[in-house]
Amino acid sequence: MRTYSVERVEMPAIRLIGFELHESLNQVLETKIVVKLREELAARLRDIEGAANAADIYLVQAYSENEQWTPDKPYRHVIGAAAAEGAAIPAGMIAYALPAGRYVKVTHEGPESRIGETYDYINRELGHRPVDIEVWPDIHALEREESRIDIYFPDRG
Repeated sequence: MRTYSVERVEMPAIRLIGFELHESLNQVLETKIVVKLREELAARLRDIEGAANAADIYLVQAYSENEQWTPDKPYRHVIGAAAAEGAAIPAGMIAYALPAGRYVKVTHEGPESRIGETYDYINRELGHRPVDIEVWPDIHALEREESRIDIYFPDRG
C-alpha cells in the first residue's frame, strides 16, 4: 500500500484565468476535454498577463455541497494559470479567484492516469471536500513515473 504525505499549508489568494466547464467525471474521461483545454491554455499562456513565465497550470474541481458526489454528476472544472491582478481576460476565457487560506496538500506521485488512487486515499481518509485544486507543474510530463501533482483542498480541521 502506498503512503501519502499530508501537509497543512497557507496559500495566498491566486487569480486564475483560463477555461471553465460543467461536466461529470465520466464525461471528462470519455471526451478528454480537460486534456484538450489544458493544452489550449498552455498554447495561449502568452495571452494572459503575468502567466507567460509561469509553468504551473491549475485544475479546480468545485463540487455541490448539497449533493453526494458520483462520477456521473456534473460539477465545475476550471483549468487556469495564475495571472497578474487586474490582467485582462482574453476572449473565450474566464477569471476565477482562489481564496487565501489554510489548505491540506497531498502529493500524487506517478502517472496522472493513476491519480484516482490518490483521490481514493483522500476520500477514504480525509473525507468530502467542496473543492479540489490540482497543480500541474509540467503538463507534458504527467504520464511519467516521476511525475508529481500537488492536490490542495480547504483545511476544515
